[in-house]
Formats: sequence, structure tokens, C-alpha cells
Amino acid sequence: MARLSKRRRENVPAGGSAPSKTPGSTRPAASTPSRYRTQRVQVPRPWWQSPWAWGSGITVVVVAVVVVFVVLGLQPAAKSSGSSSSSNQLAPASVLAAVTGVSPSVSSTIGAGGVADPIEPITGSPAALTGAGGKPELFYLGAEFCPYCAAERWSVVIALSRFGTFTNLHLTMSDSNAQDIPDTHSFTFYGSSYSSPYLDFAAIESADRNDNPLQTPTAAEDTLISTYDTTPYSTQTGGIPFQDLGNRYIVSGSGVNPELLQGMTWQQIATTLTDTSSKVAQPIIGDANWLTAGICKLTGDQPGSVCSAAPIASLEGQIASS
Repeated sequence: MARLSKRRRENVPAGGSAPSKTPGSTRPAASTPSRYRTQRVQVPRPWWQSPWAWGSGITVVVVAVVVVFVVLGLQPAAKSSGSSSSSNQLAPASVLAAVTGVSPSVSSTIGAGGVADPIEPITGSPAALTGAGGKPELFYLGAEFCPYCAAERWSVVIALSRFGTFTNLHLTMSDSNAQDIPDTHSFTFYGSSYSSPYLDFAAIESADRNDNPLQTPTAAEDTLISTYDTTPYSTQTGGIPFQDLGNRYIVSGSGVNPELLQGMTWQQIATTLTDTSSKVAQPIIGDANWLTAGICKLTGDQPGSVCSAAPIASLEGQIASS
């Protein structure tokens, strides 16, 4: 079954048309097409560029400018609205403890959780992807507005927490578009950091939940995205979430349907992670187990306490070689 994903926002050249939808895309047809592209807006000619403004109207302009500066000088500085991280609260300890401390017995019982193998090997012999620390890198591309990214991040945090530690992990929600699985509760990697003795993690959250720009990929990351965030590796060209595991494997789309998380708070989702019968916990942990097995392929099965444990060793054996 194809994993669910969303199309990244793309710029449209002046006079151009919006990118066409990829055939077979699993993105709901009811979602708003315009939110994935930059639209040009016709701006009326400013009044001060009119011919009369350079005559007797110049005095009015000067007076107006003085008044504006006086008023601005009396007002407090405005808060920045370009970043969602300033308003997103840190994940509370109770939620972090639940998502980073999934019981091995719960993980073993759930196994794949009904999630099909998402690990797609890269063909050929591309250069290994290493991070700033010189270790194999897991690269993640998503956006805060994207409900599929929101659902997938639960699994990503669980998997990566088995190899290292997150700090400054914030909460967020997907956008409020009623036709787009709105307000899916999740984490955001924007503003967070991750440390591990086994692998590096690089994340790009391209936009906040209101579709304001957040982060831009580097030139190297942009090349990686254009090369592998497309068929045959991805469910659709330019889809998110998108993950590259060391340039050996690609994980495209989300293994968790965000509709399962509708109406649930962060704490309510976290609480399900102790229940092996939960319809929410099963795909979240199952997807995390697949990601864990893929990471073990990169780290040479280190640490052994993670990679040799059930069900990780079994799932790793099912992943095709790159």
C-alpha cells in the first residue's frame, strides 16, 4: 500500500502555471492546490507615484512621514511572526517520556503494527550521506502544515530516541484546513537538536503551520531531494514527508494515517503508546520499528541492545540490500 504524503510548496514562474498533480498521488483531492505554490498578486500603483504628488502634495508627504516616525517611536517593538517556534511550546516531560521510552515488550508485541516495509533501497552506488559529526546521516524533509508529516514525526522521534537524545523538541499542529485533516497534533524538528554516538540527524521543516517559510535546504540537500524525492523512490515527486537514510535507503510518505489522530491531544496520543491493542499505537510504533531497522542497517547494528532486540532484528532481515 502506498504511504500517504503531501506535495511540497513550489514556486511558479511569472506567467506560469501551477505544477500538475502526479498521477497516482495519494494526496486527498479536496486539498487546496494554491497553498503549494507562490501566487503573484497585482499591486496597485502607489499614490505617491502619481504626477500631482510631486507638486503641492510633497508637503503632505513630508508631514505624513514625520507623523509615522513619531508614532512608531512611541510604540513597543512588535513580536516577530515569521517563525512558529517562538509560539510553539516545548514538549512537556510527560509526553517526552512516553514517546522516547516505549517499552521493549510493547515494541516487540506490536512488531510491524500492520505497516508495510517502507525502506526503499537506492540503486547504484551513490556516495554515502554523512552528517556534521562524520556519522551516517538520516535526512528528514517536512513542513509543519503537513498532516502526514505530523503523523510520521511520532514514529521518527520514537526511532531516533533509541539511538540518541533530542533537546528543545517543540510541539506543533498541522494546518487548520478543514479539508486537509486539520490540527493533527505532533512535534516539530524546527529549533530542536539531536545527538547520538551512532548517527547524525538533519531536519528541514520548510514552512510553519500557516505556510510561512521556515527553513531552506542547503545546495547539497536540494540536490539530494531533487534526485530521490521522486519516482521510483517516492510515492510522488516533491512529496513530504521524505527521508534519506545515509543515501542507502529512502522512506517516502507516512506510515501513520493522520486521520487516526484526529481530535486527540499530544498527551492522549502519548498515552496510547503503552497499549499494544491501540489502533493508534500500532502503526506509530510499527512504523518506528521499521525506521529503527533501517537505521540499524546504517550503524552496523549498533547499539546491539537496540538492533538485536525483537522485532528489530527480524524486520531488518526483511529489508532489501542497497
